This record gives sequence, structure tokens and C-alpha cells, in this order.
Amino acid sequence: MVVYNFKKIRTVPTSQDFIDIVLSRTQRKTPTVVHPGYNIGRIRAFYMRKVKYTQESFSEKLGWILEDFPKLDDIHPFYADLCNVLYDR
Repeated sequence: MVVYNFKKIRTVPTSQDFIDIVLSRTQRKTPTVVHPGYNIGRIRAFYMRKVKYTQESFSEKLGWILEDFPKLDDIHPFYADLCNVLYDR
């Protein structure tokens, strides 16, 4: 018999909180200063690094949410019916 631990599912943050979390993490983990006199290639690389890090952070956070949530087709029929009733699946 499979035991379902629904309490371990992480709370999904609101969209604004999600954006704030990812952007603050990006700000802390990547360089933050572009000095005058940098050539355009270096400035472009600076911002591309920030964009790529932000994309990886969004992907990581969304992946965690999807991994934690059980697949409705794989859970016991009782829980599937309960989700259908409660959330109009």
C-alpha cells in the first residue's frame, strides 16, 4: 500500500512573491556593478549572465513545485475524487 504524505508539499508562493524571491537571489548571487568605460561586449555578457541565472532560478523553483506535487493520475482513486470535488478538476 502506498502512503501519501501531502504535508510535505511546499506552499506555492504568489506570483509577486515568486518574482521577488528569484530576483533578490539573482541580485545576491551575480555581480551588480557595471563601470563606465566597459566595452559593449563586456556589458552584454554582464547582463546575459544575470538573465541566464534568473532563468535557471525560475526553472529550479518551478521544478521543485512540480516534483513535490503528486500526479493526480497516480494517486489513490479516493484522493483523485476528493481533488475533483474540491477543485473542479
